[in-house]
Amino acid sequence: MGEKSAGSRSPVRSLLLANALTRFRSELKDDEGVIDVDSVEELLGQAKALGSPAPRGSKLSASLNRLEPILSHINDFAAVVAIYSGADPKAAGLVWGSLRAILALASPAGDALDDVLDMLDELSLSLPRFRSYEETLPMNKALESALLDVYTEMTCFCARTINFFRSNPHRQLIRFGWPRLNDDFKQTIKRLKRLSRIVDSEAEAVRLRTDKDKNTELLAAMEMLTDNTKSDKLPCYYIPFGVNEQFYGREDTLQHVKMVLDREEGDRQCKSLVLHGLGGVGKTKIALQYVNNSHDKFDAIFWVSADNSIKLMQSFLEVSRRLGLSPENDDAQDAVAAISKVKVWLSETLFDNADDPEILVNAWPGGAPGSILLTSRDSTVGFGTSAEACHVQPFDDETGVSTFLRLVGRDLNSSSERASATKIVQTLGGLPLAINQIGGFIVQQRLSLENFLPLYERNSAKIDARKLIRGDYEHTLSTVWELSLSQLSGPSSTLQKMLPFFDPDKIHESVLREGGEQVHGNDFEFLGDDMDFLDAKEGLLKSALIDRSSEGETLAIHRLVQAAVMKRLSPDEKVKYFDCAIVLLSNGFPNTWNTVTSHQFTAWGKCELCLPHVKFLIMQSKKYRLHPSDPKAFAELVLRCCWYLYEREHYDLAREFMRTALQTLDEKDTLMFASTSMLQGLIKLDTNNVRAALGSFLTALSIRERILDPDDAFVASSLNAISLAYTELGDLEKAVETGQRAIGIRLRTQSDRIGNSYSNMASTLLRMGKPDEAEEMLKRCPSLKEFTDETFLKTGNPRFSG
Repeated sequence: MGEKSAGSRSPVRSLLLANALTRFRSELKDDEGVIDVDSVEELLGQAKALGSPAPRGSKLSASLNRLEPILSHINDFAAVVAIYSGADPKAAGLVWGSLRAILALASPAGDALDDVLDMLDELSLSLPRFRSYEETLPMNKALESALLDVYTEMTCFCARTINFFRSNPHRQLIRFGWPRLNDDFKQTIKRLKRLSRIVDSEAEAVRLRTDKDKNTELLAAMEMLTDNTKSDKLPCYYIPFGVNEQFYGREDTLQHVKMVLDREEGDRQCKSLVLHGLGGVGKTKIALQYVNNSHDKFDAIFWVSADNSIKLMQSFLEVSRRLGLSPENDDAQDAVAAISKVKVWLSETLFDNADDPEILVNAWPGGAPGSILLTSRDSTVGFGTSAEACHVQPFDDETGVSTFLRLVGRDLNSSSERASATKIVQTLGGLPLAINQIGGFIVQQRLSLENFLPLYERNSAKIDARKLIRGDYEHTLSTVWELSLSQLSGPSSTLQKMLPFFDPDKIHESVLREGGEQVHGNDFEFLGDDMDFLDAKEGLLKSALIDRSSEGETLAIHRLVQAAVMKRLSPDEKVKYFDCAIVLLSNGFPNTWNTVTSHQFTAWGKCELCLPHVKFLIMQSKKYRLHPSDPKAFAELVLRCCWYLYEREHYDLAREFMRTALQTLDEKDTLMFASTSMLQGLIKLDTNNVRAALGSFLTALSIRERILDPDDAFVASSLNAISLAYTELGDLEKAVETGQRAIGIRLRTQSDRIGNSYSNMASTLLRMGKPDEAEEMLKRCPSLKEFTDETFLKTGNPRFSG
């Protein structure tokens, strides 16, 4: 029987069980009201008593009726634990007693009971079960330890759940605190699945070592069963959706799927392919089109929903019944056994929405000679299964417009219809789900394409929530990313909430990270740590909520995902992340309003990375009526961008940005407004509107002289610009007078900007017909001493020639 008999109880084993009970009670804190229940039958009786006041057929009664199949799965595991513990009644009694306490606390809370039963259902399916040989299974140290780990994990979660309901006795408190318990549950399930695989692996190893002959006979019997079943049940197709008559485009992708998965005669290899991409991009539609067109290529095709372990188990049970491997009327049929039988049998499978790689581990029929097609948002879901990957992207403009016009029944050759359709498709980012849903809405409402976008901009939330009357896809634009977004936490959630404030097409990671240390708040600390930033991205990449180019180190997010995230943000969160974007983008531009600087051409590369995001941030602020907590910080960011645009001679765009800055600046008697006036003047001067430029320079000087010391560097800068304007206007006496004042200030303060004043004065002297004096003035410029043509070329500054 191995190292120890399954029915005997060693001192070591008693100690391990005692430790498990101690951990349970330490988690529970107060075990009052948690009494041992002797059996699952007793628990079922007590649970029915909880629902006895409710009329038959009521919601509470219906919920409690779900208990029996759930508890039967847990009972399988409890029976194993009971044998392991030497029939110690405390081992199983603690499980049933904990569940009784949870049900008693959750029953009065209405909807919470259904949520608890969903948890227990998934928990039951995550437990190991090997009842077919539990009574003769020898125990060794590794298997004992693994079993106890699972038992401890499950009972401690029960203890924490009891604590939760005790701490939140009212419905509103339960609803408010539920996300915390749900996060705890998700982590528990992950640990249980990992530990259960260890138990199953250890049990299988023990069994195979002690019963090789019996194992050989069993495999032979299974092979005989497989051969008999195939001959009786083929062909067998389990595809829950019919042919999609409105499938357009995707010819290249379908051809790729065919190339990878189509089989040749005599081919015994297992072929697999993962279609991955953003939710709503059409992965399921492509898979459905392929399998519905492939009946002549395969003896059997099975569609398995892999959204979660419960749906996966249900799909395998249905497949098993259709093949005659499981009884038709056995509701409590062991789904794990069904998976084992079907895995032996399988020849072709599609796993739909396989976003959790752990769910696939035990269901993957990798040894079967067939083809496996997966759809998933996670590009790594096929990692370790040798599955080839195909990234499904949104439609390009041409395909999207043609598809959209066919869906709404409009003329493909009409230039006006194509122009309107192009704007709609671009607004929807080419997402097939959006094109399909919006197209259906337009048809149902008999709307014109030309007038649709203004309506959509005013009512996008309501339109996105509309579900098509016809269609088998369960999601709308309002729900397609909701689960993925709700599951994010920590840095991943913070990063996702930041991204609606950046241009979606090309977000260089340096833009997000280099100013991270300047953003206040613990939420943003991950921006300054390499590994924390990688972990934050991973959560979004796995859900296909973002895409990443490894070559350019850039992130991209679909515009509709941005809009979905923005709708989820509270007013306070919108301010918080707007402020964050301002700080990060400000880091990309040199400071220009409170420090007198020369041309900043060395920073142009960094400025160029940030420019599209500042433009986008301005657009988002207008679209969503966003207001930062510090309007001056936003105005400063826009002004920094204006100075860059001025230096690059992008005058029209600089003026556009300037209008935004001036709308933000309510106070007109500040240094920031003076800097804005100076920049307006420089742009006007460069575009030959000299008199208007002089007015802007004089406004800036007036503000600065009222606020600053007479010898301040900003006063000198204003005087220098005024001198330059007077020179261009031909008022040379005033040009000399203001220029000399600027030179005097800079000499007294030993300013490194003195050369700028000397060169401007030289220009004035040339206009006055005094070239010798102009040359002497230029010789005083420190930057021109020992200056050569080669030195000029090496500066890299296109404005230096002035």
